[in-house]
Amino acid sequence: MIKKSKKGVSLMVSYVLLVSIIIIVSIGVFTWLKTVSNITPPADCKEGTSIILENYICDSGTNAGIDLYLKNNGYFNISGIMLSVGNDTAIFPVVYLMPEFNAGSQVPIKGTYFFEKPLKPGEITTANFTNIDGQYVEEVDFNNIRIIQIQPFITEKTGRVFCKNAVIKQNIEDCVIV
Repeated sequence: MIKKSKKGVSLMVSYVLLVSIIIIVSIGVFTWLKTVSNITPPADCKEGTSIILENYICDSGTNAGIDLYLKNNGYFNISGIMLSVGNDTAIFPVVYLMPEFNAGSQVPIKGTYFFEKPLKPGEITTANFTNIDGQYVEEVDFNNIRIIQIQPFITEKTGRVFCKNAVIKQNIEDCVIV
């Protein structure tokens, strides 16, 4: 009679059970951590959202300000722009001008221009900004604009979503607003 050893089979079964238990516990911990952490990715515009500055006109005098001719060269609608200006091209522009006319918003917000209706792909519009804050009647600290930064945004149910990947900075010349 040949005697069979069952010791090897029971050792293999114990390893399979141990690995199976570890996998089941790790899946359970992963699922629990996923529900507890509740991390949502930061909101951003869709890839392909883009705006370009076609032209600009600087005006000094009674209607001192800057008129921006903007074109949506992306694939999605844009609700408005955030504009900051500066007088030194080596420094990040941080001064916000007031929108002159803002049909899309009852209360003008410094640096923010809401389009009357969303700017569709291929459309061109004008955004007008002034250096005088109508609410506080104060002018910006400088009159010579050398750099501008334009950041488009879209409006969703939760509020404005700024397009971080569609920001444009452009050096400009001969732009004096008084």
